[in-house]
Amino acid sequence: FFDQIVAAAMADDGLRQAAAVNPGDKFELVFKNLLDKLFVERMDQNEEIFVRFMNDEPFQKIVTTWMASEAYRRLRSNDGVEHAPLSEPRKLPSNVRLVEPGPKERYMTCVPLVPLRAAAGAFSDPQHLEDDGFQWAAVDTKRRLRRGMFVAQVIGKSMEPRIPDGAYCLFAAPVEGTREGKTVLVQLRDGADSETGQRYTIKRYESVKVNQGDSSRQVRVVLKPINPNFEPIVLTGEDGGTLQVVAELVEVLGVGT
Repeated sequence: FFDQIVAAAMADDGLRQAAAVNPGDKFELVFKNLLDKLFVERMDQNEEIFVRFMNDEPFQKIVTTWMASEAYRRLRSNDGVEHAPLSEPRKLPSNVRLVEPGPKERYMTCVPLVPLRAAAGAFSDPQHLEDDGFQWAAVDTKRRLRRGMFVAQVIGKSMEPRIPDGAYCLFAAPVEGTREGKTVLVQLRDGADSETGQRYTIKRYESVKVNQGDSSRQVRVVLKPINPNFEPIVLTGEDGGTLQVVAELVEVLGVGT
C-alpha cells in the first residue's frame, strides 16, 4: 500500500522537479503537501491504515519520513529523475550560458538556473537556500547579482509583449519594498493559473486597500496580466493568505534560439 503511494507521488511533475533541485529535508516538505491527497484517493484500499495515518501523529511522522526518503532516493537515481549534464545543449539566449562556478563565483558572476515550480519553493527563503542542487548560469547583465537571484524560463503568453512566451528572466527574492505595481512570481496555495494550470504565476501585483482610522486594510489583491486576452486573478481579503509572493522580475534576458 505504501509502495503504491510512493509510485503515485513519483509521477507528479512538481515532485520530480523538487527532487531534482532540493536536498532531502526540503524535498520532504514538498512531499508532505502531496501526501494527504494521495492517501484520501486510496482510502478505500486500506481504510484501517488510512484512519491510523490521519489520527496517529507518531505513526504519521514515521510513515511520511520513510515514504519521502524512498521517493527521493528513486527520483534521484538513474531510473528516476534524469539530471541533464551541464554540457547538454539548451535553448538559452545568447546572454545566458551554463557554467560550473567555484564557491566564490556564485552570485558574483552567475546565479542558479531553476524551473519556476522549484523556485516557488526553494527561493521562498533565499537565506537558507541549498545551492548544490542547481545548475548555474552566467548572465550578461548590468545588474549587480546577489544572493536570492535566479534565472528561470517563463512559459505562457499572459505577460506578452513584456515577457515573450519561453523567455528566460532574471528574478530576485525576496521582494524588497512595496510589491505594488511590480511584476512578481506568486505561488497560489489554493488555486491555479488558468493559463498554465500551475500553482505559480507571474503577474503584475496590485492591491486595493481601505482606510480604517490611522491604518489601512487590504481588501483585494489583483494579479494582472499584460496581454488583454487573459483575465486577472482576483483575491479578496479573505483569500489574502492563499498566496505567497516569492520573487520579483528583475530583467527579461531573452528567448533561446
